[in-house]
Amino acid sequence: MNTTQTWKITPEQYATMEAKVNAAGVAISGDSGTTSHEGATVRWAYDGTTLSITVLSAPMFCEKIVEKKIADAVNGALNG
Repeated sequence: MNTTQTWKITPEQYATMEAKVNAAGVAISGDSGTTSHEGATVRWAYDGTTLSITVLSAPMFCEKIVEKKIADAVNGALNG
């Protein structure tokens, strides 16, 4: 576990992604932190150009599913 996914992302894209993720029930705010949702815990960090998200824990056999859901959410925000 603890695989980090990274994306190059503008501040505007980050704001869009943050709003979409919060609307989906995953509470994130600010440039870094840790949050839990539906049994998964993730850590994120954004430095103004790069967003990194790491799955810290997830239900057994679900880490890859959680990573895919994260990637889909971020990519959805990046692609409008």
